[in-house]
Amino acid sequence: MTSPVPIFLTLAATALTAGAAPRLALVRVTEIYAALPSTISLKDRIKSEREQIMRDQRAEKLRKIVSELQTLQGQLSDKAKPLDEVTARSLARAYELKRQEALTLQQDFESYQSEQEKEINRRMVTGMRASLDQIAEVTRTVAKERGFDAVIDSSGNTNTGVPFVLYSKNAPDITADVNAAIKDLATPAPEATSADKPKSAAN
Repeated sequence: MTSPVPIFLTLAATALTAGAAPRLALVRVTEIYAALPSTISLKDRIKSEREQIMRDQRAEKLRKIVSELQTLQGQLSDKAKPLDEVTARSLARAYELKRQEALTLQQDFESYQSEQEKEINRRMVTGMRASLDQIAEVTRTVAKERGFDAVIDSSGNTNTGVPFVLYSKNAPDITADVNAAIKDLATPAPEATSADKPKSAAN
């Protein structure tokens, strides 16, 4: 298997001998993504949907049963107020029935929660992918307009967790340009005023 280092050096040497060195630029994708209105909206929506899961009637009922179990347990274990045998047996039976009900309800809720989380995660990944695709597309456009040959994400890490860009000397950062271009795309064009609208031809 050929080592990637010699290949990279060969390509670099070829580029240098063929002409001027390639113009490189940096961009901070993580920063751009975090500032996108779509990202903020997505995070708020995901948070709201997860809170809604916890307001499901199964979760509400489960919390109520757990509270009742705690009360029964407190009564059964309160040495300051010992129970007679009949009452203790009755409370113990009630506790066991409540416990079984809680276990069944918990399994039902956890199954529901798991399905909902899968759907939320699917929408989250879809939304994230769309935003990152937009950033990549706008970055390419800005880079071409400014005459760069390549753009590197300086906020990214390799699969080993090491920063992708370990060193750069005077490499231009086009993050602000990409941000501005994305904002321009999101800003609707102003409507024409009556003075701007062409006059209709006379009949």
